[in-house]
Formats: sequence, structure tokens, C-alpha cells
Amino acid sequence: MAPMDPADHLRRPWRVHALAAAEGLHLHDVWEIDAQIPASAPLERWAAAFRRERQGVATRVLFGMRRAVGWVLRLDATGTGFRPVYAEADEQLLRIENRTVVAFLHLSLADRRPRIAVYVRPKGRLGAVYMRLIDPFRRAVVYPGLLASGRRAALRVGAERG
Repeated sequence: MAPMDPADHLRRPWRVHALAAAEGLHLHDVWEIDAQIPASAPLERWAAAFRRERQGVATRVLFGMRRAVGWVLRLDATGTGFRPVYAEADEQLLRIENRTVVAFLHLSLADRRPRIAVYVRPKGRLGAVYMRLIDPFRRAVVYPGLLASGRRAALRVGAERG
């Protein structure tokens, strides 16, 4: 599994591009869910189903470890959890900031396939080191879990009536 080529994502006329540029964030990864949602289902329905999906054990353990390390090192002391920035018919944006990064989580629909994009600006040397350290875990554990959850959510939305 590999992230998709970002070119298609970047050429779409989404609001996130201007906001990311204004904050100095760069597209870090973009993934497309391997399932379509019906034309009658809005992005919000998939996003709500996606949020309700239970993550796998490995992902939950990894995030638990991150919370513990973050508490000990005070990485999140002045930060915010994911906060909504906007929600439109075909895209939603959430923002997070802590001592290591400023990041966007962008959820979108492209040809009825949900996408998850991450935009990041590391904060100083600590942020750059942090991003390098978490990269293997992100690719091996976090993203596969998110993509599986996103696919389950899309299939569930596709099975719903109305």
C-alpha cells in the first residue's frame, strides 16, 4: 500500500489549498479509500460513519503511547485537538496544533471515493525530528488502519437506504 500520487488531489479546486499555503503547510500524504459511496450520500454521512469506526488494537496502542509520551514531554500542553475549520458538500477540514506540528486533516470526495489528506508544517527542529520518528509507524500502522476504517464506513454508507 502506498499513498496516491498527490497531483490529482492538488489540481482539484478545494479551499484547503489556499488555507494550507497561507499557513505554510505542505501536502504530506493523500490516500483514497478503496470504495465508492452512493451519489445520494453526502461526504458528511461517510465522515460520521468513519468517526464511529473502532480502530484496530495496534492503532489504539500506538495512539495511547503517543498520548503518554505527549503528556510526559508536554508536547500537547499548549496545543489543541483536532478542530473543525469548515465543512462543505465535498470537503471537510480539521486543524490541529501542538509543540511539534501544525497540521490539517482534509476529508474529501473525488469521483464518489473518499480521500484522506494530511498537510503538515513541523515546528522547528523538534517537529522535524518528531515527523521523521513517527513516519514508519504512520505508514505501517496508522494509515492502514485508517484506510480499513474508511472502507468499512464507505461500505456501511453504501448499504444504507435513504
